[in-house]
Amino acid sequence: MKYNVDVDLKPRPVLQELIEDLTNKMLSQKRVLADLKHMNVGSSLVRGLQADIKLLDQVIERCYAQQELIDMRAEQLIGLN
Repeated sequence: MKYNVDVDLKPRPVLQELIEDLTNKMLSQKRVLADLKHMNVGSSLVRGLQADIKLLDQVIERCYAQQELIDMRAEQLIGLN
């Protein structure tokens, strides 16, 4: 038998794993927040989770921006060679 195998040799973005981890954490926090709101839990805990989610979102946006800068720099270096 002959198998067709596609191998992606392009390097994975440097911050991709971090972005995925942070996104998963934020989604987990959102699920917990939804559950807490459904159970009518104390507002201080809800506010704390909302603040954490907002912070995670800001960090993720910064990671995306940094990845774009890394990609642009790599393109410039390739263009110079």
